[in-house]
Amino acid sequence: MSVRQRCLLAILLFISSVCSSYTYDKLEEFKYNQNILLTGIVSGIPKLQDDQYEFIFHSYKYGDILLKAAKSYRHYIIPANKLEIEAKIYKPHEYDNLAAFNYAEYLEHNDIIALGRVIDNSAIAYKGTASLYLPERIRYYLYNYLQNHLRDYKQKDFAIALLIGDKNFNQFQQNLLISSGTSHLMVISGLHVGLLALIAFIIFRGLWSLSPRLCRKLPAQYIGVIASVIIAFIYSLLAGFSLPTQRALIMLLVVAMLWLFGKRISIVKSLLVAFVIILLLDFESIYSISLWLSFSAVILLVIISIALQQYRSKLAKTLLAQTYLAIFLVPISVYYFGGFSIVSILANIVAIPLVSFVIVPLLLLSLLLSFIGVKLWLLPMLFLKFLVAYLSFLTNYAGFISYWSYFSFFSLVITILGIILVIFPFSKSLRILGLAMCLVFFQSSQNNTEKYQRFQIDIFDTQDQMVLVQDEGKNLLYTTAKNLANEYLLVNILESYLRFTGIKQIDYLIIVDGNKNLNLKLIRQITSIKTVITNISTNEDVQKCSYTNNFKLNNHSSVKLLSNAQSCFISLNYQSKEFLLADNSNQKAQQQLYILYNRVIKPQIIITSAILDSRFLSQGVDYLVYISNKPLKGQNDQNTKLKIFDTYANGAIAITIDNHNNITISSQLKQY
Repeated sequence: MSVRQRCLLAILLFISSVCSSYTYDKLEEFKYNQNILLTGIVSGIPKLQDDQYEFIFHSYKYGDILLKAAKSYRHYIIPANKLEIEAKIYKPHEYDNLAAFNYAEYLEHNDIIALGRVIDNSAIAYKGTASLYLPERIRYYLYNYLQNHLRDYKQKDFAIALLIGDKNFNQFQQNLLISSGTSHLMVISGLHVGLLALIAFIIFRGLWSLSPRLCRKLPAQYIGVIASVIIAFIYSLLAGFSLPTQRALIMLLVVAMLWLFGKRISIVKSLLVAFVIILLLDFESIYSISLWLSFSAVILLVIISIALQQYRSKLAKTLLAQTYLAIFLVPISVYYFGGFSIVSILANIVAIPLVSFVIVPLLLLSLLLSFIGVKLWLLPMLFLKFLVAYLSFLTNYAGFISYWSYFSFFSLVITILGIILVIFPFSKSLRILGLAMCLVFFQSSQNNTEKYQRFQIDIFDTQDQMVLVQDEGKNLLYTTAKNLANEYLLVNILESYLRFTGIKQIDYLIIVDGNKNLNLKLIRQITSIKTVITNISTNEDVQKCSYTNNFKLNNHSSVKLLSNAQSCFISLNYQSKEFLLADNSNQKAQQQLYILYNRVIKPQIIITSAILDSRFLSQGVDYLVYISNKPLKGQNDQNTKLKIFDTYANGAIAITIDNHNNITISSQLKQY
């Protein structure tokens, strides 16, 4: 090993040791749900939500905590402020369901270890200013400055996102970007950093070239390169130093350093160096979607540029590059977001050059001129208005399509490899192979219980009751009215699971725990409903939950509807097994139901989100599945053989009975 290689290895080992040497203490369990004193730094821009400020507080001892505070503390909550505060800390708990977004994991991947709230009327001690966080304070002042100067423009959120990387889009704006496939443009990426570096290179090189005396001392190209790196670094800091900007800045720095020493490096090698350095700085970023999307985009651009070398026309190269990139992004979008935009090609052909070469430079110029009193905001805002109108026009006719099945990582790899074989000038046989590999994308879905002829009950991890019963293709959903009004829960948990399992229809929807008119609009947008059963008043065509309306779900399963005119328990019989699904009825209603139906029910498994009357938990009950966002407390039972599982500790729970009548209880976190 040469001396140069040894020095490089020593530097890398030093960086690695420095980056991994500092660790935080683990927040002790007994401190959750308690008031504790925290000393640290305000490390993020505070946002006003629900009449209180939400911000990231970097605790010296424990790490990052997402806090909320009353508006009266706004003068303290400024990035880079060192504070001592009193806060009540909570452990992040997220409902753990199959194929669903997990907020707790999202917080963990962003190194946020807890949630909390600053105690009202408590004293906050100011301890000084943290110099390392001053760039975040500048972002904070810029954020408020832009909010003030752009308050009269509807497109201000897009402008702020492109200038300082702070995304605070409303629902319409989010849907527009997703439906048009242009979300990537509202992220400060390597394209924006590279563009600004190029502009800085041209300006500083040109100005330096005006003086022959200066050029004799130092070539203008050197000044241009150094200035471009410095400007790109400052812009990356002001943009929050996100993973895409880190990647672009490191690649630029590597290329610039080697260029200054008279050496050249390929884009692939510089990309690899950037990847290694980012992992050395923060190894947990390997779990970030942003990291993989950022590096994948550059790799795909390299692949596309190689494939387009056979064409001479610049127009053909431009159009084909956009088309190929959009095609590559379809399986990636399906894997990460569960669908794709069918207008993304038309949207990006206009949006990419417009945002990159017109809107972003004009926004930066307008920002600089605004500091000397020249207001030029109208010009970039007109272009943003045109962009929004164009994207709205496209998405009015066709937009985001939800994928019809489960798309695994293996399917993603196979599809991308197939696309590469098709677009590259390979032999005919390899291109046919590529087309065959692309067929994986068009895979059909099939209901697993219908395919394997089994009976399954899925108890979703939600605060309120949501249970899905599947019997060889026939499906029953037992849920609360509150869940049906929760769009996030229906889309993120229920729709994702139905797509994952290939369920196309709910044959019976049984709705409980409601006292006002039902609205089934949201769930009908997700799946078709055949029969609705409820005692809640509604304008829908429904059946009453009544013992006279008992029915057979399938050949081997029957359902008894247990009601006292308000409550709606159901007894589900499958072969020799009986399940009782109980709603949130109070103790008096439970006693009435027990008196009415105790002679016709003998359940082995009870599923509920309520504390049940102990008489239901007789010696014949083997299992109790408790649905809640907190541990089970206060359940009084005399059954010593009873086994209790709760979704709080275990996540979503599945109960499966196979053809041999063997029962299996499994969960997201444990196997029983």
